[in-house]
Amino acid sequence: MKINKVLSIAVTVINIIGVLCLIYCAIPYVTHDTVVRNPDAMIPAEAWDAAGMAMTIGLIPLVQVNFLGFMLVKCKKKPARFLWFIPSVVCLVLVASYWIGSI
Repeated sequence: MKINKVLSIAVTVINIIGVLCLIYCAIPYVTHDTVVRNPDAMIPAEAWDAAGMAMTIGLIPLVQVNFLGFMLVKCKKKPARFLWFIPSVVCLVLVASYWIGSI
């Protein structure tokens, strides 16, 4: 019982970190920030482009952690458990718009 509680707290904390990373990457992408943060890099990228690629890379781990939250954290109402997937859906929509927009 105590291990379940610790595990659900850990999954919740990891989900919060994932949501914060999503917000950190979504803001430059949505605002279409064209500033090049590292102009001396081997492949310099505008902030919105780098954020889109970071969200692409982070989509799979975010879905996995959201699924763990769905499975491990118990709610009194069953439909409320599907709220764990909101960050994954938002990230999927942003990644899809990033890749469709680049075609």
